[in-house]
Amino acid sequence: MPVRPHPEDAADSLLDADDGTALARLRRYDDDGQSVAADVRPLPGAALTAVAAQARRDLAGVRLETPDEGLAGALVAGGLVLRRAATELRHGLTELPAPPVLPAGWTLAAPGWDDDLARACDAAYGPDHPDGRWQSGDTRQIRAMFDADDPVPPLRSASARVVGPDGRSAGHVLCAGPVPWTDDVCGWILNIAVAPHAQGIGLGRALLTHALRGTREAELPTLGLSVVDGNPARRMYDNAGFRTHTRVLSVLLPADPGAVTAGE
Repeated sequence: MPVRPHPEDAADSLLDADDGTALARLRRYDDDGQSVAADVRPLPGAALTAVAAQARRDLAGVRLETPDEGLAGALVAGGLVLRRAATELRHGLTELPAPPVLPAGWTLAAPGWDDDLARACDAAYGPDHPDGRWQSGDTRQIRAMFDADDPVPPLRSASARVVGPDGRSAGHVLCAGPVPWTDDVCGWILNIAVAPHAQGIGLGRALLTHALRGTREAELPTLGLSVVDGNPARRMYDNAGFRTHTRVLSVLLPADPGAVTAGE
């Protein structure tokens, strides 16, 4: 098989050429029904064009995520589209800020999901958001986390809703951990959002601080997240002490290995 288990690390796999030469190391997981080849790293001496061609054939239909700009460039040069460019950040949890004082009438509540929160997230992820619009699939995935611990259970100590003076949810932070898709043991911010009408009064910073302190309470060593290029929230993360861990470039490999998707 061109994709085989790594002989020294059961969590990873190897992408082989047809002659059995190992071309790249990767980690497989499933993201809400989408198969993902994460952290794809060409091995020393492997030609990027060969890795790209083999990946298109043997990982067809998979979302490929790589920190290697050369590999991403080879896939794009072959007619595919760079779907997402993001930076993974990490925050060590030895020294954390004190919880900020919330504006009058605002509170942090237990994590969960309700219709007000769904509307808040939909408003927060408008048509011009770098991550794109909020989708019905996002709501289904979060509901599944709370209803059936699927695909991963929430890290409840690090998750919370923010509730306004009217008693309605206006945003949240949702964390999980430890998560299977990272190369280190850490908690992970899956989503942090505040409705536009509640932005600018420090609620995002309060949610982020809660996530940091709750992850340490869960005895995890770090908290991570992924921020897409152009997201203005990056400034908040930098100011909170998050630091760059790695870049992640994502390309969807077509189910038909010969397909060209550029210009879609």
